[in-house]
Order: sequence, then structure tokens, then C-alpha cells
Amino acid sequence: MSRRDITSRVDRRTEIGMDFLVRATPTNGLLDLPGEERDLLMAREREVASALIEAGPITWMWRLPGTGTSVTIWNAEDVETLERHLGTLPVRPYNVLEITALAAHPAFPTPLRAIHASA
Repeated sequence: MSRRDITSRVDRRTEIGMDFLVRATPTNGLLDLPGEERDLLMAREREVASALIEAGPITWMWRLPGTGTSVTIWNAEDVETLERHLGTLPVRPYNVLEITALAAHPAFPTPLRAIHASA
């Protein structure tokens, strides 16, 4: 990802509202689905997640090594909007979610301003 891409994501993120840390851990229900059904569900999940990344609600995403758990930074106007976005994910019913609202750290924006200035 280029500096311009990072700056674009940051600018878009800060225009909206709050950031949320969402930890999604799959339940056994997802693992118990027949392979073909699970594969189709996961393909649809990738499509929806890609659209949310492109539109801006998902700003960063990681997978915890050795687990099926994902850790994602979401941006939304409020918790209700976040819940609506999460509800569009096909695997939502098969995940346990931990949602934490985030606040900016005073030291973090400085490097982002530097990236923006150099782009």
C-alpha cells in the first residue's frame, strides 16, 4: 500500500465518526457447515468485506496466527451504524464479536500528518 493510499484511508476515516476494534471469533457452527456451503459463504464474505474496505467502514484488518479470529478496525458514525455494517457480513451469525470503541492517542496523529504532508 502506498503512502497516498494510506493517507486516503486516514482522510476518509477521520471524516466520519468513531473507530471501533472488532474481534471476530468463529463459532463451531461455521466449522460444522459442509465444506462446499462454507466455501460459498466465505467467498461471499470476501466480496462484502472488500466492498466495505473500498467504501471506508473497514479501515484495517488482521488475522491472528493459528486461529480463525480476525481483528478489524472499523469506522462508523455510531454503534448503530457499526451494527448495520456488521449485519451485512454473511458470516456474522457464525462469529462471536467483541466490540471496543477507540479514541485517538495523542501521539498517533503526528506521523499521519507527516505522511499526508509528504504525499
